[in-house]
Amino acid sequence: MRNVLASPITRQLLLWTLGGFLVGWLVSVLWWAMLEPTTARAPDEIVIPPGASELIAQGRRVPGIPSVIRGGRTGIVRITNNDAVEHYLAGTLIRPGATAEVRPAEKGGEIACSFHTGGVIGYQLDRRPPITVTFIPAAALGVPFGIAFGVAAIVARRLGGEPAEPSPA
Repeated sequence: MRNVLASPITRQLLLWTLGGFLVGWLVSVLWWAMLEPTTARAPDEIVIPPGASELIAQGRRVPGIPSVIRGGRTGIVRITNNDAVEHYLAGTLIRPGATAEVRPAEKGGEIACSFHTGGVIGYQLDRRPPITVTFIPAAALGVPFGIAFGVAAIVARRLGGEPAEPSPA
């Protein structure tokens, strides 16, 4: 095994393979960084219907109010209160007939609200996937291309032969 790694051809192939992986990873990271803002969703918009406070007082679920709200990448949730009483979300008071944009401090979990029967509502913020997702495309594309270019370079070098010695004139 040690002799195989000591071979110049093996070292060249390993370097080309590593180079292919690095180029593939850099391209993957570039796409990961560039495409992230384009996937931003519009924030959830919740409309509190008239009579919601009566339903909540009775312990009944308010139609149209989801169990989890999503803030998109911006973290903003738009609330329109069509009920006759004030409601709140994450400490922001929304008066009857008003619309408010709320940005909860939490990135996920539950936040306090007055328009959900439990007094809290689930909240999720869309996040960029971890950078580790770029390793698989880098390996899947970069490594085979690195090996192919390495083999091509070795073959081209062998076909080219040694440079000729200049003849004395």
